[in-house]
Amino acid sequence: MKKPEFINEMVKEAKRIVDTRSLMLITVVVPPILFFLFAYIYQSALVRQIPISIIDHDNSVISRTAITSFGASPSFTIKTYYASLEEAKAGLISGEVDGIVFIPKNFERDIKKGRQVHPVVFANGINVIKSNYIMSDATKIFKMISGGVLLKKFRSSGMTETQAMEIINPVRYDFQTLYNSNYSYIDFLVPSLCVFVIFMSLSLAGATVFNHEKIDAGVLTSQIKFPVGSVFGRLLPYVLISAADAMVMIGLIFPIFSITMRGSAFELMLFTFIFGITSVLLGMVVSAIIKNLMMATQVILFFTTPAFVFSGLTYPIWAMPGTHQIFANIIPYTHFLDGFIRIYLMGESLGELGMPLNLLVGGTLISFGLLVLILKFQSVWHLRKVGAKV
Repeated sequence: MKKPEFINEMVKEAKRIVDTRSLMLITVVVPPILFFLFAYIYQSALVRQIPISIIDHDNSVISRTAITSFGASPSFTIKTYYASLEEAKAGLISGEVDGIVFIPKNFERDIKKGRQVHPVVFANGINVIKSNYIMSDATKIFKMISGGVLLKKFRSSGMTETQAMEIINPVRYDFQTLYNSNYSYIDFLVPSLCVFVIFMSLSLAGATVFNHEKIDAGVLTSQIKFPVGSVFGRLLPYVLISAADAMVMIGLIFPIFSITMRGSAFELMLFTFIFGITSVLLGMVVSAIIKNLMMATQVILFFTTPAFVFSGLTYPIWAMPGTHQIFANIIPYTHFLDGFIRIYLMGESLGELGMPLNLLVGGTLISFGLLVLILKFQSVWHLRKVGAKV
């Protein structure tokens, strides 16, 4: 009994993956390794122990209190003390420290006399993350010191602590950060990098599906008579790889490294699985159109490599120039990442995603249908060109 066409195509594609070392590495070996590598790198979750230097030209009780506060902050570690600002800036340039706290002369005296003082905090702005931490925590420390001095002054004049606090802090507000309240990089960055690896690896693999073999009449006839079976059969091995990637990421990486999971793990796995299929089909469409293998992979790399930057994760899409926004919205990774974050970090269900889910499923179906039409049209055209019967 003759095997169905899609079975033949599936076995042939699976054998190609196993026999081609580079393809095996890209699709099966490298992604799980990168998942664990990213999670291991960011397992501390938060930026801590930023090296800073201190320049204390006052050497007073209040200045030492400020220095103690910086030393006690989990964000900082006091690396060294400098005598001058020039020495400290040299340490900043050499990379020895990332921040400088400069306390001027007469710091305590001016505070006690009610004069405004001007301590200065320098931060290395090359790394935006570290400089933002330095600015945020330094602001809190100096506000705390300023409030403590004023509180002591008002209490000494006969005010109660409540009265003094009403003058020191007349406007009180509550600030709550939802969904990633401690600004954890293990929750925020690692899952996004993992699914980017899935996008890259499966798209690249898909770009080699239809342009690696010599075109002959048998292959062309098969693609005319069984276009759906031909596409489906070659897609099936990558369906299994996509499912494996989703299970490794959500079933192993998430629990091992304690990544937040507010939504359904099964729905997140299903959504990621669909995205993996979309990624493969994207590459397969390019592979069907561009018969030169090197050119096809270059086109996919051009399309997928900037996807992480254009996803809106590190820089909002609405703030990008118009042409960049168009490109960002064309890339399937952009819409998938939106839904992916809403499931695992915000706790939404798959049915609540709306547009991201619709675009992903719609893109998958359109890519599959387009691929069937391309293969059938090309096969008919090639056979007619050589004068064979269709």
